[in-house]
Amino acid sequence: MQDFKKQALLVFLIGLIGFSSCKKQVEETIVYSNTIYEVTDVSIYSSNAEKTKQKSPELLLSIIYSDIFNQAIPSRTLLEIAELSTSNGDKTMFTEMIFSQFLTDPMASVPTNAQMRADVDAFVLDSYIRFYQRKPSEYEQIYLKNLITNNNLITVENVYSSFVLSNEYYFY
Repeated sequence: MQDFKKQALLVFLIGLIGFSSCKKQVEETIVYSNTIYEVTDVSIYSSNAEKTKQKSPELLLSIIYSDIFNQAIPSRTLLEIAELSTSNGDKTMFTEMIFSQFLTDPMASVPTNAQMRADVDAFVLDSYIRFYQRKPSEYEQIYLKNLITNNNLITVENVYSSFVLSNEYYFY
């Protein structure tokens, strides 16, 4: 019986040593991605039907700011405007007021009316990409071009306001 216990103990110890000595070898692969030139990709939609998510009020304010100033909104400014937004009942009117303030800022990156009328096709294309992240359809291109060309009272502020206050602008 003693021999059997010794043999069982010996088999158990050999099995324990064998089991604990087996280790999976892990290989680490390092993948170097392409060089990044700090250019952010902008996805361009093919139509407005692809936009299904509504922008939050803070996101909307942030995007309006970046569309007008071509830079990110400072955190403090965003917090101040968001706080004002919560105290105002009519969100569309508030958006229009903030947008008007942004347009009158000397640091705003807005073309002049003369620049708009010098190359209407480029202005329309740039406006659609700037505000809707998509190219205009042929109908949209022709309609807005004719509207600007045939009516001298249309200003850059009018066109930009129509983009920002449209339903499509509230979705991404």
